[in-house]
Amino acid sequence: MSESIESGYKAIAKNIYRFRVLRGLTQEKLAELADVSSSYISQIECVNLHKGITCTVIAKIADALSVPVCVLLVQEPCNKYMECLAKITADIVHD
Repeated sequence: MSESIESGYKAIAKNIYRFRVLRGLTQEKLAELADVSSSYISQIECVNLHKGITCTVIAKIADALSVPVCVLLVQEPCNKYMECLAKITADIVHD
């Protein structure tokens, strides 16, 4: 696997993990919400994918986390990423 592809997978893994934890979800609960297996979520977060991750799965996970797909794909935080972090943080404080 090329270095840029591996770097992309690592960014996706980090972003999914960060937003999952911020939402207070276990890997099992995220898997249930995204309609994938919990072992697949674990593989994604550990960057232990041999077949890669599909756009469909990324979209399902983004939907389950209530974030735009682009937020899971960024390698460096952008405005949209920071907006999502702020919104989730505000939601947590108000709950």
